[in-house]
Amino acid sequence: MKTEKAIDTIYAEREKFIIIGLTGRTGSGCTTVSEILKTDKFEDLWLRDPQTTNFDSAEERKYHIIYSYAQKHWAPFVRISMTDMIFSFICQYTFSEFFEILSTVIDETLVERIWQQITEKFNVIEAEFEYLNQEISTIFKSDNTLDRDNKDSLSRAYTVLFRLPSLQTKFREIMGKISYYDEKIKSSVSTFTYCLQELGNRIRHHGSIDKDGVFSGSHMFAIARRANDFIKAIQFMNKENNRSSFICLDAIRSPYEATYFQDRYSSFYLVAVSTDDDERKRRLGDKLSYEQIKALDDKEYPRKLKDENKFTNQDIGACMQLADIYLYNPHEVTEEKYFITKSIIKYITLMKHPGLITPTSVERCMQIAYNAKLNSGCLSRQVGAVITDSNYSIKAVGWNSVAEGQVPCNLRDAENFLINKDENSFSTYEIEDRDFGNHMSKKYSSKIKCDALAGRLCSYCFKDEYEEITLQKNQVHTRSLHAEENAFLQIVKYGGEGIKGGKLFTSASSCVLCSKKAFQLGIKDIYYIDPYPDIATTHILSFGKDKTLCPKCHLFYGAIGRAYTCLYTQRIAIKDELSCLYSN
Repeated sequence: MKTEKAIDTIYAEREKFIIIGLTGRTGSGCTTVSEILKTDKFEDLWLRDPQTTNFDSAEERKYHIIYSYAQKHWAPFVRISMTDMIFSFICQYTFSEFFEILSTVIDETLVERIWQQITEKFNVIEAEFEYLNQEISTIFKSDNTLDRDNKDSLSRAYTVLFRLPSLQTKFREIMGKISYYDEKIKSSVSTFTYCLQELGNRIRHHGSIDKDGVFSGSHMFAIARRANDFIKAIQFMNKENNRSSFICLDAIRSPYEATYFQDRYSSFYLVAVSTDDDERKRRLGDKLSYEQIKALDDKEYPRKLKDENKFTNQDIGACMQLADIYLYNPHEVTEEKYFITKSIIKYITLMKHPGLITPTSVERCMQIAYNAKLNSGCLSRQVGAVITDSNYSIKAVGWNSVAEGQVPCNLRDAENFLINKDENSFSTYEIEDRDFGNHMSKKYSSKIKCDALAGRLCSYCFKDEYEEITLQKNQVHTRSLHAEENAFLQIVKYGGEGIKGGKLFTSASSCVLCSKKAFQLGIKDIYYIDPYPDIATTHILSFGKDKTLCPKCHLFYGAIGRAYTCLYTQRIAIKDELSCLYSN
């Protein structure tokens, strides 16, 4: 029994506490995943019975192992909605105070309509609102934090957590039926969604839903901290009752909220839920118009955020880049979500018992592409790429960077340019062109003296500076080769074999230029993580009557980065583990 107890101790922490943060575009399936995670009993999960003999593949054998382990160790997750967290800030105000604030977000006429519908149809709302107002105002201190040393506060916070969703749902039902015309995007949107987005931005901006507030950079974690306080309340109550704490945060839409939890919990995993864009739009199409979907995408997946907005607004694209695990939620003909449920069970099982099975071939290759991107010296975005033959045998690795022998942008300094202009670091154009020199002197002379740099290099992107001077925008002005380009060229440079019929793995979907190269080289499968915002897929990779000639694009699903290492590394050799269990 002693060795069995030792084995249990190795995995004890993972059997007690796991946090999953969900992220993904609206319509991708975050809510679906959170509902699956809340399932009480293993037998109620949408899972097909595994093969027990005559396996057709290694993946079937792995599923049998995962299913058998999960059947013995499944436990439901508690859902913490990040929307509820925003709503908890709303409940810090009285009913009438909230509606005064609401009039600073949307037109007062709409506020009056909402007030009328609430008072006529849901008399109970005001009483519930006032109850939550009293509780939240009491248990959260003036700095918006919970007194975690006070058992009564933790217990009351636990109760509040499970009463917030009901009130928030009633508000959603009322406000969701009333449209608000957003002048910025020239389209009607759900009033509830619009208000929650705006109020969430305010909380990250200055720590409250009030209209007026000064950005200090210290409140960007305010919503995450509130969620973390409720996590502590769940842990406290479960510890009191000798229960495990499995928690799902639905849904994280700020990359800094994701890093807040990644930095604090080794047992936290950011899970990105994706689906094909056509399928996502089909799901949303029942409720939203084309213009509304586009407006929603612009809000959730902005091309470029600047200044304070970078820290306060939603940016699901940035969240996707930080994800530890990617889930694919395809179209299912029936209500049962067999595909994504199977994936969820696999990774929950690996969180509890790392190393139980090995990675897929696709995960292995994408992990190498992920590792490769860390070599990139690009100031904007790091991308990695791997090329394999049809059997997943790796033929080349690349990342976005400058040509061999040139200095990457992250190692070049504007101060060094203004003082030295040495030929080892800068091009002849940069050194000799008078307009470029004047532009750099005017723009960076004061910036390089900025105390906020605190020892950092004052690096600069040549493309951005050149386009400011010439007023011309073109991606050919970048100094770097794209990751896929670099991988393709490595094969030519070092005399590798042909890759016709092979596979391309890239940590971001290929742009038009790289897609053309992949098509020309005969690549048959392209695996990517994050969609690139251009027409490469529909224009270059889907051309001609015979679509069998086109590369097939696959949205990657699997573990990556830190999670890949954590989930697939055995805590103890399997032979040793079994030996300890057998000896009892």
